[in-house]
Formats: sequence, structure tokens, C-alpha cells
Amino acid sequence: MTTTLEQVEKTAQLSKNNQMSLMIFQVQFPREDYAPPYYGMNVFKVREVLEGRAFELSEMPDTNPLIEGMIELRGVYLPVINLPKWMGFEMTEEEREKSIIIVADFSHNFIGMRVAHIHGVEEKDWADIKPASNYNVNVNTNQVVNHTYLEGTETLCFILDIEKLLIEAMPSMAEKIFSSAKDVGKAEYDFCDAVMSREILFAEDSKAIQKYMGMVFEQLGLKHRGFDNGRLLLDYVKGLEDMSGISMIFTDLEMPEASGHTVIKELRGNPKTRDVPIVVHTSMTSDNNSREVIEMGADHFVGKVDTQLIVDTIKKIEAKFYRKENVA
Repeated sequence: MTTTLEQVEKTAQLSKNNQMSLMIFQVQFPREDYAPPYYGMNVFKVREVLEGRAFELSEMPDTNPLIEGMIELRGVYLPVINLPKWMGFEMTEEEREKSIIIVADFSHNFIGMRVAHIHGVEEKDWADIKPASNYNVNVNTNQVVNHTYLEGTETLCFILDIEKLLIEAMPSMAEKIFSSAKDVGKAEYDFCDAVMSREILFAEDSKAIQKYMGMVFEQLGLKHRGFDNGRLLLDYVKGLEDMSGISMIFTDLEMPEASGHTVIKELRGNPKTRDVPIVVHTSMTSDNNSREVIEMGADHFVGKVDTQLIVDTIKKIEAKFYRKENVA
């Protein structure tokens, strides 16, 4: 399954309407006495779906046990993550022969994820994607960020915290991410009083990325307040008398209740918030996404966990929106 212009356009239209296409899969094969849970991820992150048996794995020395090895796809080498193992399940050799590898793109990090079976693709409204909670199902809720239901049924579909997976499966990536957040405070950035005294709001449903963003803002000495999804952020803003205490807003695109597109749309459509600087912080880093959110009214587009770009973006917002105020 390769991304086409038609798919990109369809995804863009869905996003603007607070919708998304969800690829649904299972990480275990069903048995007579057991129906395994369903999981999902945004189709727009999927680049291809491969038959596992068609690709030979090359060993990667000194890697996390979750990394099975590397496969070569048209001259490009991709690490393959054992998703069942991350979820606490083991595949037999026979099951591995029948398995599927999903090739996905997260902030320009291309990876393969082994799964048992692709159930299909369903279009969902983000209002139907709910934050994670406790379930009476054999599933590790630490790895689940949101949930929904299969179309026309009461069968749960769990949406995984893929950023958490990448951080746990690739410790070197995690070390780079969090060390960059810790080290950013060592530089002198000298933000103006208008930025230092006001609060940055951010909406992000991944707990791992929430932790990272909070660390970046804390190391910079900037006040901040995080929300688990776009609707919670919008509700908080709605309760404010004015925006004089807010310097800027960061929002992810993929969130339950209200997507980042809805956040932008509602903020820009409200006279109270139409001028607040908005930064989209997302792992969906295609040129199409960047162009689309800027057209909708966002001021900047930042790929996830790019610490220096976050700092540079804050400085750009300071120069554009607060320099005159500071001089005055």
C-alpha cells in the first residue's frame, strides 16, 4: 500500500472535518477459544503493507530485543519492531510466516512494525476517538493512548502510543530526544518579558511526548500547561476571560475528541483567540500537512521532538508578536 496523491487529498479533507482514516490490525492470530484485540493507527502514517515472509531480516548488533533486525526495501534499510512482543505476546515461527509488516513514517523516521493481520481501514470522526481508560480486555493499557469501536459494533479498537513504542524500542532515539530537552536550558536565549510572563498551552495525547515538551519548556524557564487532547485545551481557553496571559499554543494533529485541525479552526473562528500564535507539533510531517495547517491559520509547523526547531519557532513568534510590545 503506497501513499498516492488521491490518498493525500482524501486524508486532508477528512482532517479538515475532524475525521481520519484508521488502519485496523491485530498483533495475534485468533484461536477457537480466543478473539485477539484490535488496534489502530492513522492510515496517513502508513507507507506500505508488506508480506513478512517476503523480506529477509538482517541482524542489528547491540539493539533492543524489540528490534528484530533490518529489512531492505528498494535500497532503503528499515528496522523492524516486534509489535506483538511490545504488547506482551510471542509469535510462533509459523505465525511469523503469515505475518504482515507495516511500513510507517513518524517524523521522517521510517520503521517496519510486525503485526499478525490487517483487518481493514475505517473512517472515524475524532469525536468518536476517546482517551484511554481501563478495559475488561486482555490488553496492556500502558501502551494504549486512545480507543474507539469497530464500525457498527461494540468491539473495542485500541489506538497505540506509537511514540512510546519508538522511545522504548530505540533507546538511542530516546536518549537523543530527552538529552536534547535537558541540554536546551544550558544555552542563553534571553526571552522577552512578554513571553516569560505568559503561559504556553499545548495539547498532546502521547504521555511520552507530553513529558518531553514539558521538559523543553521547563528548561527554557517558560510557563506551560499541557492537555491530553484538543477538546480539553479548547474548553480551558473558552473559560478564560481573555488571552492576555497566553503567549502561544502548541497542538498535535492526531488527538481524541478534537483534532489539531479542529483546534486551529475553533481558535481562528473566535474573536477572542483569532490572533493567538499557533504551532502545530506533529509526527505527520509531510509537505502536504504543513501546507494544509498553515492555510487553515497555524503560524508554524514543527516535526515532533525537534528541540532546536521548537526553540527557533518560539523565538520567531517572539520577534513577530512580542518585539514591539517588549520595546514599548
